Amino acid sequence: MKRPLFHFIGGMIFPIAYYFIDREILLRIMAAALVLVLLFELVRAKYPLFNNWTWQNFRGFFKENEKKTVTGMPYFISGILVTVLFFDKPIAITALCFLTFGDVTAAIIGKKFGRYKLFPPRSMEGSAAFFIIAILVGFILKQYFFPADLTVIAILASAFIAAVVETLPIALDDNLTIPIIAGAALHLLR
Repeated sequence: MKRPLFHFIGGMIFPIAYYFIDREILLRIMAAALVLVLLFELVRAKYPLFNNWTWQNFRGFFKENEKKTVTGMPYFISGILVTVLFFDKPIAITALCFLTFGDVTAAIIGKKFGRYKLFPPRSMEGSAAFFIIAILVGFILKQYFFPADLTVIAILASAFIAAVVETLPIALDDNLTIPIIAGAALHLLR
């Protein structure tokens, strides 16, 4: 549960911050965060002792396969940075919330109840949970924050597209692809 909780808390910081602060300020913060995360990854790759220390002290925050590869953090921050850069505030915040709520929900439901594997480790149950939570998040954002900027069709279609992107076994990390593709779908269908 450490990783989904870390992902959720980290993921919520940026949409909330973007709601209250200027786009350029958030872009600067994200660019600085990306530089720091890339430095962390470089040090981890260059110094096995640091990598082992990180792995021992933060086990549960990373996936097993990330011990010898890049973690999801650079992809996550890059996904936020690109989404904020290319889409206006309502679209970017909605796409980032799809990632935050949907990905965490899919991971928890998929691990707990996932019987029907679509593309292991992805399950039909996790993907359905992603889709449902993305729709709920979209409707909450439409109702209370962005009524003029989000349409029902855009929310339904982009939630479905985001759930498919989360499920498919593509080479790029879903922390990068989900917000960008969901943002593009929301933008085009608005």
